[in-house]
Amino acid sequence: MLFPSILSLAATFAFAGKNQSGYGVAAFQSPASISQRLLVPSFSGRFNPLRANVDDDDDEDFMDELSARKLGINIGAELPKITQEEIDEIRSKVQATLDEKVDARLAEIEELKAQLEKDALESKQRMKNASDLNAQFEKQSLMEKIDRLSEDFLNANAELRESTKRAADADKLAGSMGRGVDWGSWGNIGGLDVVMGTTESNRPSQLLGSVDSARRRGSILSEFDEDPVSVIAENRVMVIFDEKQEKASKQVVERLIDLLNDAFSSDIKVDMYSPSSNIPIGGNNAQTALIFASSLNDRSSLENILGRILKRTAPVSGGSVGMPPSHVVVVSKLGTERTNKMPYSMQNILGGKLDKLREIEQGLIAISRSRLEGKQPPLDYTVVKFGEIESSDNMDANISILPGDSLDGGIGPNAAANVLLQAMAFQPYARNSTLCSTGSIPVESSIDEASWNDKFLCLSGPELLRIDAGVGGDSDVAVLDTKFEQLALYVREWSTVYEGSRKGTGLTTPVLVRNSRKGPSKFDGVVAREGVRILFQTTNTGDRYKSATEEKQLEKERNDGGSKKTPSSSPAQGIVKGRKEGGVEVLVEKTVNGHIRVRARRCNTDHKTIVKEMSEEVIVKSFQKAVEAWVGARTVTGF
Repeated sequence: MLFPSILSLAATFAFAGKNQSGYGVAAFQSPASISQRLLVPSFSGRFNPLRANVDDDDDEDFMDELSARKLGINIGAELPKITQEEIDEIRSKVQATLDEKVDARLAEIEELKAQLEKDALESKQRMKNASDLNAQFEKQSLMEKIDRLSEDFLNANAELRESTKRAADADKLAGSMGRGVDWGSWGNIGGLDVVMGTTESNRPSQLLGSVDSARRRGSILSEFDEDPVSVIAENRVMVIFDEKQEKASKQVVERLIDLLNDAFSSDIKVDMYSPSSNIPIGGNNAQTALIFASSLNDRSSLENILGRILKRTAPVSGGSVGMPPSHVVVVSKLGTERTNKMPYSMQNILGGKLDKLREIEQGLIAISRSRLEGKQPPLDYTVVKFGEIESSDNMDANISILPGDSLDGGIGPNAAANVLLQAMAFQPYARNSTLCSTGSIPVESSIDEASWNDKFLCLSGPELLRIDAGVGGDSDVAVLDTKFEQLALYVREWSTVYEGSRKGTGLTTPVLVRNSRKGPSKFDGVVAREGVRILFQTTNTGDRYKSATEEKQLEKERNDGGSKKTPSSSPAQGIVKGRKEGGVEVLVEKTVNGHIRVRARRCNTDHKTIVKEMSEEVIVKSFQKAVEAWVGARTVTGF
């Protein structure tokens, strides 16, 4: 109900009579008077006290009547009237006052903005100055730290750097004298022989490590000192085999240790480990690692072992930097490449033993060829294949060595140890090669250096054919030997068959004929050498082979007028260096003992070359037939 609230409002204000203007005049009166005025309306009729109980609709009608009345004073009517001129004057004054205040405020804002910009520039300059000072301080601190570290490093490695200098001088001195003073690297650098071994003149130069190791060490050669250079090095070989299972291999290793100690003036340290033992990381600084493949489970075992021993180790407590082995020799079995032939097919039936050995051989070759030049130490490999290792050697010294896997038969422990010694420390042609060997060498007998060199010469290429043409002329000067000159001229005339068109030659591959670049070699036992190279040319097979899809793409480009170029035909690629396609080199040689021989060897190859065996066979057979005819004619005529 709204009636009580109206009474409360009426208690404050009372309604008076109308003034002269007709409006009601409010005045403060007593509550009783106000209640009476509210309860007794001015319209006709008397107030019914029962209105307090009326419903809401009646109450709303009462409020409408009450709101229709004019209450209070009409202030607008009481104020004096203002003219239009006065209004305009007031308005102009107000506008002027507002403009003045706004302009003053804008000026203050501009001043504040300029002050903020000035403060920002000053703050930026202070920050720049502080940053420059901090940078100079940090730079000075860093340079001082680098100087301290450099000084500490140089002091800690002074002995190592001095020993490296002495070793480099020794290598250079060894090359000029034709003999070595250390064990660990060998090769030829700038026409100088860099070999490692004994200084005794009655012993052959001893080789260990890789040719690339010699080149890398040769790059730091310094000038000779006036005093003679002496180098003291620790010679070490690592041998990995299962002593319990490889009884025959144990005999070979024991004999090899004796041969190493006899061959070198300084003691050779031989560390022996089983494949399951904790093989030291870095190979314990051994120069050569000898691994018997029959002691390993599979290729992964070899990869795990090489993964440990080929890691370089950091110096400990001021010691020298560790160098992993640079030559790995794997001893395998005959027949790993002939598992389809008897008797090796029978040996391979149970468990694929020969297949596992072949995988180990291929694993070593793959790791050696995948080394990153300049980032990883170089690694040479040698795969030596023996037949059954006998309990002892026969009384006759008869040792055979051929490339690949082509021999049959067993080998004595002393003969096997001698072959390993030659492959590890004396024969450069054994590096990055696969060879097989059979025969025996009695312990009390020995083979001279020239004979060993001649036996390993077949690995150069490798050799495809060798024919002895008999004894040469009496003259010690090769150019005056008429037999040698006539045979060399005959071989050059024979090679003209392959010049020009290959029609009638039996070759399926185009060839080029060039003169041989191999000269006489004392190491090879050759005092005179001439020959030619028959080089295979690139054909549309191999890398140039295109699939049916590629042929269709090229045909589409030709039909479009060549407007679109594929990435392969883009000139941005430049000229691609041709790969080595292989070839056959035929040589006429006069040996140091006065004999004349002819040899055919593989040339112009690398590990990516696809061997063209059929073309090689055609050339070698033709060469053999021609030389045998020449030798036969000389025998009949006597000239």
